[in-house]
Amino acid sequence: MVETQTHPSALANLAGVLSRVYAHFDPPPDITVSEWAVRNRVLPKGTTSRPGPFKPEKFQIEMMDVILDPLVHEVVIQKSTQVGYSDAVINNICGYYIDADPKPIMLVQPTIDNAKDYGKKRITPMIESCTALRSKIKPPTSRRAGNTLALKEFPGGFLKLTGANSGAGLRSDPVPVVLFDEVDGYPIDVDGEGDPVAIGTRRTDGYADYKIVKGSTPAKPKGISPIERDFLRSDMRRFHVPCPFCSLKQVFWWRDPVSKAYRLFYSVDADGQVDQASVAYICAGCQKKIPERYKQQMLNAGEWVAEFPDRATVGFHINALYSPWRENWPALAQEWHEANKENNPEKLKAFINLRLGETWEEQGDSVEALTLKSRLEPYQAEIPDGVGLLTAAVDVQSDRLECVVKGWGDKEESWLIAYQQLFGDPGQETVWNELDSFLLSTWEHASGQKVKITCTMIDSGGLHTDSVYRFVRARQHRKIFALKGSSESGKEILGKFSINNQYRVKLWLIGTDTAKDRIFARMKIPGPGPGYMHLPDFAEDEYLAQLTSEKAVRRYRRGKGTIREYLKTRARNEALDLEVYALAALYVLGQAAIRKLGELAAALRLPPADPPRGGPGGSQGGIGGPSGGRGRPGGGSSWVQGW
Repeated sequence: MVETQTHPSALANLAGVLSRVYAHFDPPPDITVSEWAVRNRVLPKGTTSRPGPFKPEKFQIEMMDVILDPLVHEVVIQKSTQVGYSDAVINNICGYYIDADPKPIMLVQPTIDNAKDYGKKRITPMIESCTALRSKIKPPTSRRAGNTLALKEFPGGFLKLTGANSGAGLRSDPVPVVLFDEVDGYPIDVDGEGDPVAIGTRRTDGYADYKIVKGSTPAKPKGISPIERDFLRSDMRRFHVPCPFCSLKQVFWWRDPVSKAYRLFYSVDADGQVDQASVAYICAGCQKKIPERYKQQMLNAGEWVAEFPDRATVGFHINALYSPWRENWPALAQEWHEANKENNPEKLKAFINLRLGETWEEQGDSVEALTLKSRLEPYQAEIPDGVGLLTAAVDVQSDRLECVVKGWGDKEESWLIAYQQLFGDPGQETVWNELDSFLLSTWEHASGQKVKITCTMIDSGGLHTDSVYRFVRARQHRKIFALKGSSESGKEILGKFSINNQYRVKLWLIGTDTAKDRIFARMKIPGPGPGYMHLPDFAEDEYLAQLTSEKAVRRYRRGKGTIREYLKTRARNEALDLEVYALAALYVLGQAAIRKLGELAAALRLPPADPPRGGPGGSQGGIGGPSGGRGRPGGGSSWVQGW
């Protein structure tokens, strides 16, 4: 028997490998995020106004430590500027998970360019200045792909930085920790796949201990802002600080939400400048004026108080009055005073958003879905009496075609006849063949006459322009045309067409905002008659919500003054877009045809001389389909699907 011996260096190497393997199974150290940051973080020059060893403010500690609570899965932070959110919360959470409890992390910025910029200016300097992190993430080299601006690999996980405008980036990797930064800057819909926050959140589905952080300064209007929406469904924590005179603990409000009194007092000199010596915070209890020199001791004695402590989602709100690094109350008072003196809505909005971390309420015009629901009515036939002709509209989505059929009567009174979804890849012919069958269908009038669609408009402004052009090129003789929308204020609903495209098809330019003005005005007409919009009783809530999914607001634009534009109030607005396209299809027929709508409606009231034996089929799902009777067909799917 031959004895074998192992070289001591091999044994040492094996011991080292085993030690590193066992380390992966060790529980995370009993340390909080803030404790880890105090021990390890050094803020480098050029990234902060206070370089050197990290020292947290009292209000920052709970914002970063709460993520380690096993009962907390979602944290929402609605904030102003000047509160140290990026370094104290985002970066420290990343650093903690890289070093103390390694696992995959995804950090989402509004765009891919923002993500790369954040990686270069925030993450890379943090790693280079922190010994604990530098030892885990190797320096980037041409041969090592694990350390780039968008990806930092480390033992046990990685940090991926991506943009909310990239569907591929959001759905590529399963991760237990997702940090959404500046969510109010995200697009409502990414690549036609829906809400980027929802897509990113799905990356955590495989983890029971998942953690989601959403932080942002408000950038969208009240009622539309994602960060406000999420904060309002959280436990709504606000930082209470004690008055140095009466000890009453209170929130630093700019304007008290109950009394509506402004809490920051200041006086103005003859030149219109804020007298800095006069600036003070008025205590909600004793009403004494608190000079800003007391602010730091108030912050050190403050605590977070939840308005709804039983809610699962943890939410924080904080404004620039709490900013601890310099006396900024006089500057805030001056900024507020100037915006009010000029009556400048853009400056006021910037102050509300950036300094107070609150949403700006746009003054605008809208219609509520509930109002439309009250006008739903039963149709006695697929096409009610009063309709003179039908137009159709098609919206192209990434995985389906959305179609609507509208009936038009005298003086543009209208009836919604059908809403249809044809599922399939618009880059393939199959779904277009189904659309062709649908557009060839007939609908039965109350008189028994069968009616075909007179004109169809298809939106070509998405990702499948070539498919739209190919479809309409062979069907323009059936008055099936392509359109492209323009939101420029004052544009005619129907502009001139162009054939300046490789398929030489007619492309109509549509003034979408002008069309929406007309449509929203018609939604407010109280009863049947000229312009009134009839809606069938089988229209579902989702359709009505889509139809009212935008709001007209007035905004100040530098160089343009005050302009009027439409803002989305929800992600899905296909029904409203289709209403615009169907109206454009009517106008393509010309004023002569529009003037004859009453005559056409009268002609349709006459019974058919030789009734056909039923119209062709061709519908897929949906209701109000051709020759399918009123309501939802037996065994059919929901009228509006796919949400």
